[in-house]
Amino acid sequence: MATGSTISTDDGDTKNAKATVSLRQFNPDLILGDEIAPSGGSSGTDSRFAAVGHEVFCVRYSPDGQFIAAARGDGDIDVYSATTGNKVYHLAAKPTDPSPTCCIRFRPNTSSSKTRNVMLSVNANGDVKHWHVTSMKCLHTISEDPNQVYALDYRRDGLKFATAGQDYKVRFYDEATKTLQTTLTGGYGRTKAGHSNRVFSLKFSSEDENTLISAGWDNTIQVWDIRTDVPVRSIFGPHITGDSVDLFGNYVLSASWRPEKPLQLWDLRTCGLLKDYNWVNHAEPCMLYAGQFSKDPMARHVVGGGSGSNEARIYERESGSLVGSMRGMRQGVYSVDFHPTASQVAVASGDGTVRTFDYSRPSTL
Repeated sequence: MATGSTISTDDGDTKNAKATVSLRQFNPDLILGDEIAPSGGSSGTDSRFAAVGHEVFCVRYSPDGQFIAAARGDGDIDVYSATTGNKVYHLAAKPTDPSPTCCIRFRPNTSSSKTRNVMLSVNANGDVKHWHVTSMKCLHTISEDPNQVYALDYRRDGLKFATAGQDYKVRFYDEATKTLQTTLTGGYGRTKAGHSNRVFSLKFSSEDENTLISAGWDNTIQVWDIRTDVPVRSIFGPHITGDSVDLFGNYVLSASWRPEKPLQLWDLRTCGLLKDYNWVNHAEPCMLYAGQFSKDPMARHVVGGGSGSNEARIYERESGSLVGSMRGMRQGVYSVDFHPTASQVAVASGDGTVRTFDYSRPSTL
């Protein structure tokens, strides 16, 4: 059972005056998967650790909240019951292709989707795969070889999806025919340059079917109109290295891999900065790989997670108040996902596990 506890954190004051804050720390309701033995060590007879294990690079709830899918460094995808934590399905990569599965998305359940529990995955070998989760079958594979694909997202209606990765391009596909419809590139010498380095995150607007944002190593978030070949606007500053930008209405959330001001809120229309969430650091800062808005109708919360202090934190979106933290992972947080309807978050780590917790439980402060 999860409970709230408090810890003290150092705010890193340059005058060396120690200022501490009370921080609610969440304990996990479920721990999914086997924890990998510490680096340089051996699991031996210690049942806490797996002799062989793989990092979890992406985690996602199914649209109905029934399942939690974990994409691993060996290419496999494990699917767990969100209620019991039992592993119920295993989507196996080919033995000849152990490339990491970098990102996954369940296809939205809409009136146009006759088949439920369809998942899309991308890997570092350039494969874009459609899976039927409950039969554990790969339905279709698109190859973008030699591109390494790191990011993907479905449009809200499930009729289109986009991918991006090593070659800086954003590809836009039709779901029904599995065909490439357009490639968004921009380019040097154009009015808008597009990306100049690897792309690690994509997000479709839920309000405008033609709006898509992308972000990566080049310290920009590009705002695209998919009817054109160039970005319509750009946000400058965020350094994105994972599935760590999100879009809610006219708000953009960025979770950057850097020690200062890692979690930020932006205005989609003006590309101006609205808020720096006060990530009060421990002795070791947290460099973020993951960030997301909560999925309630008002997106009342945001979550970010990363490496260094190896934690995930939840804030109130509007006030910026810190709700609490999930710590205890032996490796960094690579991915986070809010439950579609409940006040629950899944946190995926490089230690091979996914932890879930309920952030609505009364504080013990």
